[in-house]
Amino acid sequence: MNTMPIPPAKVSGNVKNGGRAAAKLAVALQADIAAGKLVGGSFLPTERDLAETHGIGRMTVRRALKSLEAGGLIAAEPRHGYRVMARSNAPEFGCPLAYVLEAAQRPEEWDETHKTLLTGFQSALAARGGSLLSLSSKSLSPARVLDQLLAGKAWGAALDAVNLELLELVRRNGFPAVMVDAWTAETPIDAVLQDDYQGGMLAAGHLASLGHRRIAWIGPLTQSAHSLGRYAGAVAGLVKAGLELPADLRIETVEAGAEAAARALLSRPDRPDAIIALWTGVSVAVGRAARGLGLVVGRDLGLVGWSMEELYSSVFRPGFPDGQVPPAVVWSVADMAETAVCRLAERRANPKLPPLRINVPVRLRMPDQK
Repeated sequence: MNTMPIPPAKVSGNVKNGGRAAAKLAVALQADIAAGKLVGGSFLPTERDLAETHGIGRMTVRRALKSLEAGGLIAAEPRHGYRVMARSNAPEFGCPLAYVLEAAQRPEEWDETHKTLLTGFQSALAARGGSLLSLSSKSLSPARVLDQLLAGKAWGAALDAVNLELLELVRRNGFPAVMVDAWTAETPIDAVLQDDYQGGMLAAGHLASLGHRRIAWIGPLTQSAHSLGRYAGAVAGLVKAGLELPADLRIETVEAGAEAAARALLSRPDRPDAIIALWTGVSVAVGRAARGLGLVVGRDLGLVGWSMEELYSSVFRPGFPDGQVPPAVVWSVADMAETAVCRLAERRANPKLPPLRINVPVRLRMPDQK
């Protein structure tokens, strides 16, 4: 089992005896935290109570508490005292990592994408002898989600959510946290997501290399960091190839409206000769529209889709019958989960690390490739 021990408290003081007494108290409190006697989210006894219990002065108590605060194990809250931070929960004591999903209310409502993400985290933690706590936050207030994280003694949180209040609460309460498959610039929390920009570049570059010149975009544009990143990459890829994306070939739609939008676009006399559709459901819908109009994907219409590596054979490829499977930009859930868990371990060991946005590599997978 890979362990991430709580670093020992460092206590310094000008008074020799006071320094030793402060160090002794800090070590005792640290041991109680490590053993789970003082759990994340709870408050320490008051300075007065600690002084009376241990037979030392309040200044000595304060010195010990400041040392634990400097180590990131506790945090002072005005008018409340010192709260034990969530990072004090240790995986080596059986504390789980929490995976928090905002997209669905109950686990049985999770789509294949998020079920696969959950499995990826379970595998990454199982390899370390750890466990996972899964939680849907859709119907819960941020405060209630925090209560459940604290009650579950989670040592960290992987957040597939963009609720700013929740992100701030998690960060303020000392949880090592990383956003997964999601990102927002407003909150300084680490994020791990697929390299959307590079995916758009790869899709546009591939279609341009085949000689396509009227290349359209079908899919979301402004709904998320994913859509903006993929679109920006596609535009950059076209520019690199000496092409552009005209406004009339930029079709913004969600998956539910993608087939109708594609049918209308492909029925035009000046229809595009290729389409970038960087969402699994959208690319499958474009394929259905093309077949309905008698167009053969790969011969009459160039197309690049998008898929998780883990869902390529079970979800993406079956969406294109009759052998009309287009290339797809793919990325690995296993890589995302492993990267996120490693970053959480780093964050737990060093809470002052600057937040990073980490991109999981993507690649262009051709139909005949493994």
